[in-house]
Amino acid sequence: MQTKHKNWILLLLVSFIWGSPYILREIALQSFTHSQVAAFQVFLSFILFLPLIFKNFKKLNKENIGPLLLSGIAGNIGPSFFFAKAQTLINSSMAGMLNAMLPSITLVLAIVFFKGKSNRNTLIGIGLGLIGTCLIALMGNSMGSTQFMGVFYVFMAILSVAISINIVSFALPKLNGIEIASLAFLFVGPMAGAFLLTTDLQTVVKSGNFSESASMLALLAVLTFFGVIFYNQLIKRSSHIFAASIAYLIPIVALFWGITIGGDQITISQILAICLILVGVNLTHL
Repeated sequence: MQTKHKNWILLLLVSFIWGSPYILREIALQSFTHSQVAAFQVFLSFILFLPLIFKNFKKLNKENIGPLLLSGIAGNIGPSFFFAKAQTLINSSMAGMLNAMLPSITLVLAIVFFKGKSNRNTLIGIGLGLIGTCLIALMGNSMGSTQFMGVFYVFMAILSVAISINIVSFALPKLNGIEIASLAFLFVGPMAGAFLLTTDLQTVVKSGNFSESASMLALLAVLTFFGVIFYNQLIKRSSHIFAASIAYLIPIVALFWGITIGGDQITISQILAICLILVGVNLTHL
């Protein structure tokens, strides 16, 4: 019971951490391009991870180097890039609320690639989640651009996270959450740093909102650092499905920050579509 309570506390903490970056990313995009935001998020997090990388480097071997590389790309580069791109098309609240798709996508991958169990409720739940997502994608425009592509990029980000969750759960059983997080950044951090050198940073520095945007990127990196560690620990302590349940709470946190800070407006039809997704998620747990 004590372990169960700790897992729930960890779940709430991770949900708050992962629900907050959407508004930070939206502010950072005022000065930086979406690619720069994604690359800085990964690279600055890599800098924070350096002490742990040196400490855990001896745990790297031929068996885990492949899964760690894939985990880093799928769990860090993929979602950082796709979420940043999505938020040039949809607001932070909507991007965060669409995270409700995560458990269903995670379960689909577990069933297809890792022989996870499924039943009628699971299939119905996945279907409802897909319907809710399609409804949101077809509800018109957001931020002056077609909402469909914004939803598509969020879907790709969540697909990346779901792949990473399954890799951590099934392919890295001998490493704990901190070891997985740090060693994954060993590969993707330098990639992000090298990419930043190819971008136009001088123009960004001269922009009027540079200081505020840079501060948001720094905070985003700190949240990524702690979020990755705590989330991987949650996966190792509980299960990949329980860990994916952060999708219930992330939309609430993202919606709160989006409305209070970003001034986002969410329609009743969008809320109903999100509720449909959450009903589907609930069915996948029965």
